[in-house]
Amino acid sequence: MARDRGRMGLAFGRLFRERQIYHRSDGVVRFIKLSSRSQIALATVLGASLLWVAYASVNVVFKEQIIVSKDQERRDQEAAYRRRLQIAETAYDQVNALNYIYAREFDATITGLQGQHDALRSLVENKSAVDRRIQALAETLSATGAPGGRQLKSSNRLMIDPVGREPTPRQSRISALRGDALNGVMNQRIAEGIDDDVLTEMRRETAELSSRQVVLMARLEEDMRKKNREMDRILAHTGVDLSGLVDRKRSAVFNEASAQNVTNEEFTGQGGPLIPVSNVAASSTYYRSAARIEDILKEMVTLQSALESVPLSSPIAVRHRMSSRFGWRWDPVVKNRRASHKGLDFAGPRNSPIIATADGRVSFAGTRGGFGRTVEIDHGNGFKTRYAHLNRIKVRAGQKVTMHDVIGLMGNTGRSTGTHLHYEVHFGGRQVDPLKFIEAGRYVFES
Repeated sequence: MARDRGRMGLAFGRLFRERQIYHRSDGVVRFIKLSSRSQIALATVLGASLLWVAYASVNVVFKEQIIVSKDQERRDQEAAYRRRLQIAETAYDQVNALNYIYAREFDATITGLQGQHDALRSLVENKSAVDRRIQALAETLSATGAPGGRQLKSSNRLMIDPVGREPTPRQSRISALRGDALNGVMNQRIAEGIDDDVLTEMRRETAELSSRQVVLMARLEEDMRKKNREMDRILAHTGVDLSGLVDRKRSAVFNEASAQNVTNEEFTGQGGPLIPVSNVAASSTYYRSAARIEDILKEMVTLQSALESVPLSSPIAVRHRMSSRFGWRWDPVVKNRRASHKGLDFAGPRNSPIIATADGRVSFAGTRGGFGRTVEIDHGNGFKTRYAHLNRIKVRAGQKVTMHDVIGLMGNTGRSTGTHLHYEVHFGGRQVDPLKFIEAGRYVFES
């Protein structure tokens, strides 16, 4: 390297060796001495000047192109920035749109679940109200006990399995309902074509909740059908055709429901956009089940109301003995003579309280021939009851009575051989066997 430096020094030395410039003017000779350093400095200044002149010339010649190039670069940078900004705005809009879809689907989900919950709660509350009415009737009937006035130690139930056998197993039916509910909710879409993980999870959880409600409703429906069939069998056990009574009660229930739906006929304005039924939740498995259960509930109310209209109680709540049944018997007064007996005779202690066997209005209270002191009650719907041979009457004609109100005291008036009550049930103008009604009432409180 030192050798290279030496060579470069020699080359510079030869190139910029000391020079003398002579100048003659007016016979005078002058000279200027240029040392190597001066020559190098002069060469440097001259080279720098040349370079600046070259740069300036190029800049002047190509100024327009440089300006255009810089302007194009600036425009490219602005375009790139706008593209990035547009991408960011698009992503922001997409996030906003997705959030909006989330909010709509969440609101629709909450609204749907709330509606289903309200419908289920209404059905459960209504069913509970009917159950309480039936339970109150059962407890009231149980106060009189068995037809002989005793609580039975064991029950030889008349009714067989009231539900019967389903064509398919119960679990299969519930599983099918649960599957329909799951599919119905999972197929609902607020925005078509958008199925990300969040929406899928939301729909899955909603479907699971809805399917649980459907299963609860299926069990509710099963219990209601069972109770309806039991009440049908209880009414059938009376031995009389009560279809007319049930039809009247059914019409009354329907009219009451219609009146509740139209609270004021003066205001009848309606309107709104056309939304096909297939697009709303009303067509779902849940609401189809709810509509079916509502019909079953109306039938349950109908049968419960019919039960309350039938004299199912025993007319005596204290210990007594059934001394004569309905039908043909040997006449107790005229010996060795067959006679028709159109009621039941209950023997018991004198002045035992005699009670009304159903709600109604007293149509007669007084003495009636061989019946002695008698009370007759009109229960409506074609039912009347008669209580004869009373020692004392506790009501008057036209008075309203409720089930188990005391209407008189057991006695021995009229054509009678001893202290007892003669009890009759009239339906549609003819006398029917009261024992079947009392037994039917027993099955109510044993159910």
